Amino acid sequence: MSGGLEEILSKSSRLMATRGFHGTTMRDLASETRRSLAGLYHYFRSKEELLYLINTQGFTTLTEAWKTIAGEFRSPREKLYAFVYLHVTYFSEHMHEMRVMTWGTQEMRLDRAQVIRDLKEQYLRFAHEVVAAMRAAEGNRDMDEQQIWRETYLLFGMMNWIPSWHSTREHGTVGQLVDDIYRTFVSGISRAGHDEVDLVRLRSRMRELYADVKPVTTWPEADGRSIT
Repeated sequence: MSGGLEEILSKSSRLMATRGFHGTTMRDLASETRRSLAGLYHYFRSKEELLYLINTQGFTTLTEAWKTIAGEFRSPREKLYAFVYLHVTYFSEHMHEMRVMTWGTQEMRLDRAQVIRDLKEQYLRFAHEVVAAMRAAEGNRDMDEQQIWRETYLLFGMMNWIPSWHSTREHGTVGQLVDDIYRTFVSGISRAGHDEVDLVRLRSRMRELYADVKPVTTWPEADGRSIT
C-alpha cells in the first residue's frame, strides 16, 4: 500500500465528508492534501475514482479482517460481539471514510458500482450468518428468514448511525459503545440475556485481535492496476 495514497484518502475523506461529493473539486482535494493537481492525478483520475477507492479500501479491509478474526471464536454470541467490536472500532477510527461509504454508488460508473455492491453484500452476509447462528443456538432453528434479515439490518442500523451523534467526550468510550450495542441487541432477540463477566473476557480478547489486524489495509485491483 502506498503511504502517499493512504494519506490522500484519509485527508480527502475528511474534506468530502464535510463538503459532500459535488461540493468538493479536484483543486480542493489538491489543496487539502498539499499536492499539485498533476501529483493528485498520479494516484487517481477523478473524484469518482477516489470515491471508489475509499469504498474498496474500507469494505475489503473489513472483510479480510473479519475472515481472520471470526475463526478465533467458537460460539455465536462470541462471534456477534467480535463483529460489533470490529465494525464499530474500525469506523470510529475512520469516521470520515464511514460517512463517505454510506453515500452509496450513484456517483460511480456501473462496473465500479457493481464491485462495491458485491463487497457490501459479502460483508452483510457475514453479519447475517452471525445473527442466524445465534438464533439457531437459542433454539430458533426454524425462524423465518425474513426476520433474521430484519434483525441483521437492525444491527447495522445501530452501528452505522454512530458518526451522526457519537462523541467520546459527551457519550463515553468506543469500548462502552460496543458493549452497549451488544447488550441491546442480545437483550432484544435472546431470552437468556448476556453475561457481564463473559463480556469483559470478550472485550479483552478482541482488543488483542484488533491490534493485530488493524494495520492491515487490503486492496483489490482497480481498473487492472494493482494498488500496493
